[in-house]
Amino acid sequence: MRTIILLFINFTSIAQNNFVGRVTDSSGDPIVGANILIKESNLITYTDEKGKFYLNSNSTNIDIQVSHVGYLTKEIKFSNPNQEVNIVLDDGIILKDEIKVISTRAKDNSPFAFTNISKSFIEKNNSGKDIPFLINSTPSTYSTSDAGNGIGYTGVRIRGSDATRINVTINGIPYNDSESHGVFWVNVSDLASSANSIQVQRGVGSSTNGGGAFGGTVSIKTGKAYEDFKLKYSSSAGSYKSFKNTLELNSGLIKNKINLNLRLSKINSDGYIDRATSDLKSYYTSASYYSDKTSIDLINFSGKERTYQSWWGTPEGRINNDIEEMNNVIANNGYSDEQADNLLSSGRTFNYYTYDNQTDNYQQDHYQMHFNHDISNTANLHLALHYTYGRGYYEEFREDDNLSNYYDFLENKSLDLIRRRWLSNHFYGLTYSFSKKFDKSEINIGGALNEYDADHFGEIIQPKVMVSEPYYFSKSFKKDGNIFIKYNLNITERVELFTDMQLRGFSHKMKGNDNDKSIIDVDKNNVFFNPKIGLTKSLNDKVILYGSIAVANREPIRSDYIDSKIEPKHESLVNIELGKGINYNIGSFNTNLYLMEYNNQLITTGEVNDVGAYIRENVKKSRRFGVELTNVLNTKDFYINSSLSLSKNLVYNFSETLYDYGADFSQYNIIENKYDITDLAFSPGVLLNNHFEWKVNKFLSFILNSKYVGKQYLDNTSNEKRVLKDFLINDFKIQTNLTNNVFNNLFFKIEINNIFNMKYSSNGYTFGYYGGMDYEVRENYFYPQATRNIMFSISIEI
Repeated sequence: MRTIILLFINFTSIAQNNFVGRVTDSSGDPIVGANILIKESNLITYTDEKGKFYLNSNSTNIDIQVSHVGYLTKEIKFSNPNQEVNIVLDDGIILKDEIKVISTRAKDNSPFAFTNISKSFIEKNNSGKDIPFLINSTPSTYSTSDAGNGIGYTGVRIRGSDATRINVTINGIPYNDSESHGVFWVNVSDLASSANSIQVQRGVGSSTNGGGAFGGTVSIKTGKAYEDFKLKYSSSAGSYKSFKNTLELNSGLIKNKINLNLRLSKINSDGYIDRATSDLKSYYTSASYYSDKTSIDLINFSGKERTYQSWWGTPEGRINNDIEEMNNVIANNGYSDEQADNLLSSGRTFNYYTYDNQTDNYQQDHYQMHFNHDISNTANLHLALHYTYGRGYYEEFREDDNLSNYYDFLENKSLDLIRRRWLSNHFYGLTYSFSKKFDKSEINIGGALNEYDADHFGEIIQPKVMVSEPYYFSKSFKKDGNIFIKYNLNITERVELFTDMQLRGFSHKMKGNDNDKSIIDVDKNNVFFNPKIGLTKSLNDKVILYGSIAVANREPIRSDYIDSKIEPKHESLVNIELGKGINYNIGSFNTNLYLMEYNNQLITTGEVNDVGAYIRENVKKSRRFGVELTNVLNTKDFYINSSLSLSKNLVYNFSETLYDYGADFSQYNIIENKYDITDLAFSPGVLLNNHFEWKVNKFLSFILNSKYVGKQYLDNTSNEKRVLKDFLINDFKIQTNLTNNVFNNLFFKIEINNIFNMKYSSNGYTFGYYGGMDYEVRENYFYPQATRNIMFSISIEI
């Protein structure tokens, strides 16, 4: 035993030389995921988010080979231990692929707040959950899931703004729905497996195509060309019968000119919430051609989803196991005996729906063609054509409904029926950009022209009513166009000016009737001017200061036009950002201050339309301001990435609308409660993220992710009885990453989510009314998230 101990002491006492390198492109930007091959041992490591890598060797001289698809391979002799060496890779032909997102993304020296998410991070964290859960760890961001486990319908908020205010692009093509501005990630399931990188911007940012970013921007770039053939299979399995299977094929570069890519995915889950099942199928395919000056990409991806509805939420009484409150819900909402039994017998995973086929069914097909040409060494032209075809329905069971509610000419008869509400739409257009570099400046001129054509209609499928036309039908047609000019000027070696002028216009026409038989006749158009200007100043090689002011304008959505009693106005935002970034040898620390001043922001007031849906109205003044702190520490043994967001989110002179239906519910009066200053709903004042990774060795890591989300109000009244409670959750992961003569990569991961079994809800809603002034009803509904759950993932690449 003593001999073993002495051998161990002797072994650990051998001197180790530490080598640190940073890999950048010709512009000085870090290259993430570059391959670092130690030639003497054939071991491979990769650069991190800062382009850095760390090596240990007993020798004082080592030879390495640095490579990355899109750049020319370089061989380096390392002879300076403990001194960081910068390695610059020259551009290769595949770098043209990045042009697809340059116009919609912030650069490293841009005066905006943003976070880049690399391909390696995506691959290590993709276990089947939607993209909101991949970007959940970025500052001022949190995600939610209707089914409770991140599969199916999911959502994300950035700085308190929901998905309708977050600009999302895929390869520079707008993804937000043209009418609702919503983002339905369930329609493009497992897009993460085809994502090469994601950038999350906060505030107005540098977004150009699509609607104005009122909370943030998510820019996704798909596809990656590899030098050699690649076959990859990945699978995840875990709690709630959740399974993800993905197969990827990449041809590599054929004759250094052609690349073919295919991905097939299937995701299934029973969900945490009762019956909240998901059956998701998707594929991604691309064909790319590269020459010395030109590249052409043909991309097609599609998703088909079938999810059991879990939109209703869980009553607060059910969450708290309060029998009296649950009986009040039963009485106030006219539950049948079956519905009452479902509520009383369920737990916090209660699902209001029990009909077997209460499902949402939708398919979305995307087609993109990107043409990129280097006119000269300093000038580039990029054109993209796109087309999206979406169609589907959700099916509902209606107990004791009246046929005359649907067709006036049918008998006034109440019975159980099944209806479907359909949406079929086409979205198509083009985007373009021209960039030119000068000695001390760069200009980018571009824009987009898009059209959207949609049919909304409904049908009764049981009983057979022998009526060919739908019981409601409306058409929508929307044109959306913009042109922008971006200009960067290096005023001095350390000071850079950024300007962006965008002119955007839209025309939106809707005709027909809505599902409540109300007439739709809308014809709106407007033109917006959205300027941005900012400065960055490098104090030295490690400290940078920046500041920017940006203006964004956006139009009301479909439901605002249809439901509002007062014609809605467009919203405006002035966004000011001030920041300081400090880079040190093993990490970075960044501080960002922001002020977001809204004019005529559309928010819910408590007023409802004819079918009980909330109506939004303009409020003259609202405001968000706060500070975002981020810190990254990266050593040979540890990687820590932390962020803290502190904010105040306020609305001024807010009027809440309530209805008094009288003691016999025969008529109603409107009651308004006025407030001087209150908190904006769903806007936590504190958000904390911490990623702690212990790199045991080159192959094994232990990770603890922690997230704290502060208290949020369910409406805009700051009422403590209508609150989403704060929560702290921790996820623990063990992951291995192996390379040998058989596999290019063998990755295995075990993750225990919500390891301390916290019971929390990440979303909800509230409503209230009077039945005479002596009878007040207030009901809160929540979306509980999964308690402790486990997921196993494996990925094999050859």
